Amino acid sequence: MTLNSLPLSTPLEKAPQQLLYLVYGDKDVYRREAKFSMLTALSQLKRGESLCIRVMTDRPQDYAGWPVDTIALSEQTLTAWQGENGYHHRRKACAIAEGLKLAQKTLFVDTDTLFLENPHRLFERIGPGQYVMDRFEYDWSYVCERPDYVKLGQCLLAHGICAQNSFKLYNSGLCGVTDADTPLLETTVQLIDEWTRDSFDIHTIEQIALSFAMRGKPVQEAKKFIYHYFAEKRFFHAMQKHFFTRHGEAFRPELPVLCTEVPRCKPFPSPWQRLRIKWKLRNTRGGVKKVGRDLLYGSAAPDHPYYEVCRHEWWESASREILRWDESTQKKFFGNGKGRWPKHLPKPAKSADEQTIIAYLRKRLTH
Repeated sequence: MTLNSLPLSTPLEKAPQQLLYLVYGDKDVYRREAKFSMLTALSQLKRGESLCIRVMTDRPQDYAGWPVDTIALSEQTLTAWQGENGYHHRRKACAIAEGLKLAQKTLFVDTDTLFLENPHRLFERIGPGQYVMDRFEYDWSYVCERPDYVKLGQCLLAHGICAQNSFKLYNSGLCGVTDADTPLLETTVQLIDEWTRDSFDIHTIEQIALSFAMRGKPVQEAKKFIYHYFAEKRFFHAMQKHFFTRHGEAFRPELPVLCTEVPRCKPFPSPWQRLRIKWKLRNTRGGVKKVGRDLLYGSAAPDHPYYEVCRHEWWESASREILRWDESTQKKFFGNGKGRWPKHLPKPAKSADEQTIIAYLRKRLTH
């Protein structure tokens, strides 16, 4: 197939290299994710270095004043990129393919990505037939017998792939390619369409298709240079909201430096505190142990203005576990009522957190 060309409202010159984002929809969290990711990239640059950042978006006005080029996406384009099978991650492969026309080297980045090193170090690793991906996750042979992978496995058999001649699967949260890789992306989109034709059970088909198209080619991992926090979004969303509330979203030269005040990991207690919590919970089991750990981890989070605004996310994890229990298990856990600390759980290190946590759980469990 041939990918349809995107008519650009403002034609852009072809750049030697570009950092490329795809952001669509009106949810604040994704806009903040993208902007914060860009700030972490800019914060890593050496004095005098520049970085070409481009954003494909249906809301270019959100990035007015930011040091980025915007590529406006119409609703028609977004619909076409989703394809006939309704798989929205297909848009990512289409965006990368379209982006290849705008630079010799493209580093596509998911918005939930933080740069820990200078992005130019990643561009150096991209070349003809040499790719950069977020990280290696597993071999096809590791997952091919899982129930939700059976249908995809039948599709791969048609391509001669089985457990014995497996291929590596990469997370595509970051993808580095060159302008000669249009055939690679065309193959990826073809595979996505083939594998989603009769419904699909796996939401990561896009990155499996891209990994399959790259099989046998040299791929370097980017995990030493970035942090892709896809599994810990709630913590980072809370911290990013606090950051932009404090400093505003209008770009100014100080923002990249200011973004370094935000921690690059979720609020884990110190190793000593984690050991103490593990010891305190040594006689608990199963779901109760998990709930206890999350409640105490939230209370024992390090003192830091950004951790303060997201420690309740530990308690949210605990409340979700409790909500999975039946009513009798919940009553047994809370004992004399939801207004008191469960007798069989060790109390938080900060006594003031006792009632704060109970109030939080009570509110969550009554909604």
